[in-house]
Amino acid sequence: MLLKELLFKQMCILSAILGLVLGVLTIIPFICNFSFFALLILSAPAILYYMKKMEMIGILDIKQGAMYGAIIGFISFLGFSVSFVPLATIIALIYKGSFYLGVSMLFRSGFFVLIMSVFFVALLNSLLNAFTGMVTMFVYNQLEAKPDETKTDIEIEE
Repeated sequence: MLLKELLFKQMCILSAILGLVLGVLTIIPFICNFSFFALLILSAPAILYYMKKMEMIGILDIKQGAMYGAIIGFISFLGFSVSFVPLATIIALIYKGSFYLGVSMLFRSGFFVLIMSVFFVALLNSLLNAFTGMVTMFVYNQLEAKPDETKTDIEIEE
């Protein structure tokens, strides 16, 4: 179950781009709940499905789906935090009674506290996406057409 370097780079780039986009979308008040839900639950299935359709990955079992889902979840939350935290802090500094005041207080409490909180929430996100990646690969393997095993006739003679 060796993770190839090129596959890892492609997965990290796609996850970071998805995280950056969802971080910007989460700033918009009406769709913030849906984009954050997509980050927590749907990022691994979306990227795994995209990679399967573009034939970047081959046949995967559920263990690999869980492992890839954990990597996707961790990297996508780091990308999300890179775009969301500065934007939310700027909005909270401009509008004092905004929804994002908690993020700006976290930003002002210290850089170490911010990094640790982002890291631990990224670990939680990787756990959720590991589960959804595993479920995605299970469902995908059930629905995928398998080659016929009944057409091979093997006769063993003594």
